[in-house]
Amino acid sequence: MLFKLAWKNIIKRPFSSGLSVLLLASSIMIILLAFLTMQQLENKFNENANKIDLVVGAKGSRLQLVLCNVFHVDNPTGNIKMKDVTFLSKHPFVKSSIPISLGDNYKSYRIVGTDKNFLKKLYITPFKQGKLFEKPYEVVLGFNAANKMGLKLGDSFYGSHGIDASLHEHQDAKYFVVGLLDYSGEVVDNLILTSLESVWQVHFEDHQKGSFDLSYEKKHDHHHHHQKTNVVEEDKEITALLVNYKSPRAKFSIPGIVNNKKQLMAAEPAIEIQRLLDLVQPAVKVIAVLAWFIFGLAFFSMLITLVNSMKSRKYEIAMMRASGASSKLVLISILTEGFLVALIGAFLGLILGHVIMEIMGLYLTNHYHYQFSGFIFNFFELWLLFGTLATGIISAFIPAISAYNMDISSTLKKKI
Repeated sequence: MLFKLAWKNIIKRPFSSGLSVLLLASSIMIILLAFLTMQQLENKFNENANKIDLVVGAKGSRLQLVLCNVFHVDNPTGNIKMKDVTFLSKHPFVKSSIPISLGDNYKSYRIVGTDKNFLKKLYITPFKQGKLFEKPYEVVLGFNAANKMGLKLGDSFYGSHGIDASLHEHQDAKYFVVGLLDYSGEVVDNLILTSLESVWQVHFEDHQKGSFDLSYEKKHDHHHHHQKTNVVEEDKEITALLVNYKSPRAKFSIPGIVNNKKQLMAAEPAIEIQRLLDLVQPAVKVIAVLAWFIFGLAFFSMLITLVNSMKSRKYEIAMMRASGASSKLVLISILTEGFLVALIGAFLGLILGHVIMEIMGLYLTNHYHYQFSGFIFNFFELWLLFGTLATGIISAFIPAISAYNMDISSTLKKKI
């Protein structure tokens, strides 16, 4: 009965009640979006960054070096000679050093030239079907890449020049799918993996020149890359070397050794990602402050709505009391109104937050191949829900006390 009475009072004033619900839902939606985005961003970055101790590449931006070669969401800083980093694989403090070479893509999914240790030591991912690449032009597809492109074992395709979608195809360099990886939840899900030899043979002329442009399309004569001999050892280039330490002492010596070399630069993923998150954090805090401000407006909106409602319902409440309703029943009825408005706003905000996060996730997956989901729930949401319900009850408390202490006789006399 209480809920029915409270609901009737709410729908009697649809605009004022609707405004309170809308403000509450908007604030909760914004808070939830900011929370889910930062939570998933931190988890994804930290999971992948913690797999690699050091990235060695060409001079430039350290953050760009990490984003490109660890997360595959930026452009390379350039190429480095493979012979210039061989000392790292022989260093007693180094556990593993895995080269990667970028240059091509297929339907915007990056083709990454590397060695077998990329999947055996770094991203240990089970195979869904097939095997690891052994010969040039054999490729292994990450789970998401295979599903989005609709490729299966035995299929073939031509790579396009550049690390993003491009119209320039290498029509004389056909790749063959020999393996499909299972889902891992890591960056490898969005990659096309092949041998370093594949990249060197496709970009034979580029290595002859010493480098190649990864950002723009180039016009050059096609040659039969499959018939090319291997690139001369001196000319072999890679985009980066992914290093893992054997000893904690490596952290204090190897980055310095690398950075002292004119053509090389070292970047620690954990440090660079923390810097990136530190840069993003203030913007997220501003959004959170805005959301709490809207939440405060919702609180005062509910308070003013219920106070105004009490003024217009004084005679109605007095009649309820005269008909036998206790002052306690009236008090609880008004508190229930605030509770219901808050409950509707809270659930609407939580639903909108998850739906919009899922839509944003689809956009990010399609454009950046990074998966964000709206179907992730956190204990924080329960606190948000209970906090909103408490706010609704508190906002109704002042008008409820006013109704509780109402003088029935004087109110009825004034009406007469």
